[in-house]
Amino acid sequence: MNPYRCTFQMGMEKALEYRVNFVLSLLSAVFPIVIQTFLWNYLYGNSDAAAMTGYSYSQIMVYTLLASMVSHLVYTGFEYQVNEDIKNGGLNKYLVKPVNYRSYQFFSFLGEKAPQLLILLAVAAALLIFSVAVLGLMLSFPRVLAFLVSLILALVLNFFIFYCVALISFWLTDVNLLFGTVSVVLVVVSGGVFPMDIFGERIAFAVNLLPFGYTTQFPVNIINGRFGLRETGAGFLCQIFWICCFGMLAEILWKRGLKRFTAVGG
Repeated sequence: MNPYRCTFQMGMEKALEYRVNFVLSLLSAVFPIVIQTFLWNYLYGNSDAAAMTGYSYSQIMVYTLLASMVSHLVYTGFEYQVNEDIKNGGLNKYLVKPVNYRSYQFFSFLGEKAPQLLILLAVAAALLIFSVAVLGLMLSFPRVLAFLVSLILALVLNFFIFYCVALISFWLTDVNLLFGTVSVVLVVVSGGVFPMDIFGERIAFAVNLLPFGYTTQFPVNIINGRFGLRETGAGFLCQIFWICCFGMLAEILWKRGLKRFTAVGG
């Protein structure tokens, strides 16, 4: 574990090295919240939006406050480095050393997320206090604990999803533009912009069936009080199931991709 501990530390140093970029990336999560707050206030003030969406006013506001934070936290970015390593031969140095490349990227990813996690959890705590005091949110320790567990699993799941996408670099020359497209699409379908189940039962069923909602919508709806103990437990199992599925898919893509990889450059 020593090389991976060092990798984790380097990830933290990398996140804190460019402090202005770090702060701006955190502030970028504020703008969607402001826009959606005005939008939902207008809709709930001028129509029977609660009947259409299935969310009460307090629930949709709590969702708005937390979804952008969770979506920002699970956001990756390492896929660009994977593409660069495969494209320009930087992968060579990992193949000749006793280091697992997936584990290296994973611990580097966790290291970069650690400072954000601490800050965003503090912000989330402030938002929850506001929600309890102003929006009437009912909280309990088991629900908060379940939220934190689901957040960790969501972080791991999103890593494996984007790691699998990044390994497409073995077959395509340059997939940087693909990463941006996939990232935007997954933010929407994961519930990072608005809860997907407001579009009806079929969409809600698809969200529960597919893995993407378990990276954002599921953790937020735990703290939102929409899930009981049974639904929360089932959600945990689905998160673990999808982590295992994408982990196995990543292993298959890695082994097949290495057969195509030409170790030049680096």
